[in-house]
Amino acid sequence: NEVWSYGKQAEPILEKYLKLRYELMPYIYSLGHKTHETGAPFMRALFMDFPNDPAISDFGGEYMFGPAFLVAPVTDQGLAIKNVYLPAGAEWYNYWTNERFHGGQMVKVDAPIDTLPLFVRAGSIIPYGTLVESTSQEQKIARVRVYPGADSDFNLYQDDGKTYAYEKGEFKTTRLHWDDAAKKLSHEGPPAWSEADDKIVEVVTGTAR
Repeated sequence: NEVWSYGKQAEPILEKYLKLRYELMPYIYSLGHKTHETGAPFMRALFMDFPNDPAISDFGGEYMFGPAFLVAPVTDQGLAIKNVYLPAGAEWYNYWTNERFHGGQMVKVDAPIDTLPLFVRAGSIIPYGTLVESTSQEQKIARVRVYPGADSDFNLYQDDGKTYAYEKGEFKTTRLHWDDAAKKLSHEGPPAWSEADDKIVEVVTGTAR
């Protein structure tokens, strides 16, 4: 539906998340390619990523959005604080505050109407695109954010976004690798951004909780 159809109070909230969605398009598009290759969904229940944590069976309202994001939607009207379970086997960052938490515990997070409880798994590599108003516009990589805490890889997939030329091999995949001990991000394959733009890499400094 149109943003304005929900009323003036909702407009800035919807705008906030629409902008975030477009910023995350390189991440989302890469996930779509992986789903095309494997059939595995990128919006998925926690057990697919954390099969060794039996506690996750009690938290069906949470889900993973790709390998990086844990989403905990607020579904009760008027709820301003949300109990979120963070699966064991990983460290977690609050996306909005960069607070870092150990996995395997329940945490209370602020959940005002304009802030979706959102966590990022330590070790995640998240590519962001330049701000665009639709997917018909050309989008370049604006920044790559790394959440330290574990070694990780991310395959950044890119094609023209408009045609079926990818079926003829006209696409590129860049493997991004984070070496947590060295605190270094490297890439293999076609460059996804120019060497002059290497300052676009951001390593999150989290505050422990």
